[in-house]
Amino acid sequence: MGVQVSRADVLVAVSSGAAGALLVMLRASSGLGWASAGPEIAAQLAASALLLARRRYPLAVLGACVVLSFVSPAVATLAALYTVGTEVRSSRTSGAAVLGVVAVTWPAWRLTAERSGPSALWAATLMILFAYVAGRAERSRAEADRRAAASAEVTARAAERARLARELHDVVSHRVSYAVVEAEVLATTTEDADVRRLADEIGTSGRAALAEMRQVLTALTADAPEPAPGTGGSARGTGSAGPAAIAALAEEARTAGQPVRVEISAQSSSPPDLVDRTVERVVSEGLTNAVRHAPGASTTVEVSPVEGGVRVTVDNAPPTSPPTGLTTGGFGLVGLRERVELLGGTLESGPTPPGGYRLRATLPRRTA
Repeated sequence: MGVQVSRADVLVAVSSGAAGALLVMLRASSGLGWASAGPEIAAQLAASALLLARRRYPLAVLGACVVLSFVSPAVATLAALYTVGTEVRSSRTSGAAVLGVVAVTWPAWRLTAERSGPSALWAATLMILFAYVAGRAERSRAEADRRAAASAEVTARAAERARLARELHDVVSHRVSYAVVEAEVLATTTEDADVRRLADEIGTSGRAALAEMRQVLTALTADAPEPAPGTGGSARGTGSAGPAAIAALAEEARTAGQPVRVEISAQSSSPPDLVDRTVERVVSEGLTNAVRHAPGASTTVEVSPVEGGVRVTVDNAPPTSPPTGLTTGGFGLVGLRERVELLGGTLESGPTPPGGYRLRATLPRRTA
């Protein structure tokens, strides 16, 4: 796939052409160079036009600009050198390119600007080196940003897996603990020795299952970052979920000035399971995003049954006020998508035709 020509590329090309034309006018008044003003302007404009392809063919564009500089010192050469610094991955290749440009600076100066004096040669050499170094520094910064973004995404996924593991422990341990307690009650109240023996075995197996699950939880969360204060963490999984939790989230959004309407027609489990807690997470993420990016917009939360599961939708109208500027860098949706997919569901997010935004998750609800 080819690299698209951006507005920045056009702006750089136009600016280089204008600067080149101005340079030709200044040179004409000083009697520099061997060519007349017409060929010099043509060389400047041709070099500037080549900048439109600088990101696709950085080395070729640089070479063409250097050749045209033997007619008139092409201002576009500086932009081409900057692009070589940003786009060429190999430092050896890009370094060799800039050394080649520096090497031909002297014969080009002898041919086109010798009468301007040695100071012009040194100034041109310094500008060439500065353009390349600036481009290389920009590439290093961009690569550092990409590495940081990738690392942050991995961290977000690991944190979401850890939260899911903690909530799995909370939900399953709750149910298994009930089973163990009931088995112990049965063992102490029955007169049947076989029933007592089976009840004891159930209790022992339940305790062993809880111990093994804690070991798995420890392994899953060993390298995961600790949840920041106020972000939920594992404690969130121990709270209530279902209509009451969704109503509380909606009330929090209303307190922040967001008009929220809630429609719940799907039944939740008792006690709440992972699907119910994930529904709560979807609602939380959707309302948070609405408050951040569409403050004051009418927002609807709908939790409805679908075949074999439940669907939760958070839909906001076009914003009525400027966005707050607060953002999570997209990591909230990344973690939420990971969570939904781990449960076998699907997550959809994106703008709506009226200009609002919709977050929708469809989750299967499996029964024993």
